[in-house]
Amino acid sequence: MALKNATADQVLQLIDYPAYFELLHQNLPAEKAGILDRLQAEKVIVKKAEDRYDITNLGGILFAKRLSDLEGLARKAIRVIVYKGANRTETLKEQVGAKGYAVGFAGMIAYINDQLPQNEVLGQALRKDIRMYPEIAVRELVANAIIHQDFAPAGDGPTVEIFSDRIEITHPGTPLIDTL
Repeated sequence: MALKNATADQVLQLIDYPAYFELLHQNLPAEKAGILDRLQAEKVIVKKAEDRYDITNLGGILFAKRLSDLEGLARKAIRVIVYKGANRTETLKEQVGAKGYAVGFAGMIAYINDQLPQNEVLGQALRKDIRMYPEIAVRELVANAIIHQDFAPAGDGPTVEIFSDRIEITHPGTPLIDTL
């Protein structure tokens, strides 16, 4: 469990439930009880007693408003590091994701794509910036790093490192299947 014995109000403060319903293309229930019932049905939370809930690791890692609010998941946030050249000697900027993976994914991918090098191509009448890496490839590689990470090692999460000549995307642990 990411957080044990939370009140209903604490759950609603910590979990980005509007984004949950939006991602699933479902209407937001009008009452708190309806929201909590739906989160419980999807194993985002587990009801313990009257007005007491546990937030599951799955619920927290996917839908937390701020991963740092859930102690066991705080270090699983995705890090994006941009380096000046082709090595790790000079860091230009570093961004650590704050939100759960599902609710923050689109924003994170947009941020990563904005950091990637671009080429300017001259057309017949206009100039056009072309990214060096296809957005769909970046999205799929980052998604795979998130999905296939090993959650057992504490204190480490997926990392995207952007160099002048490449991108390196890593995650903690070893693959469960042979990479060959």
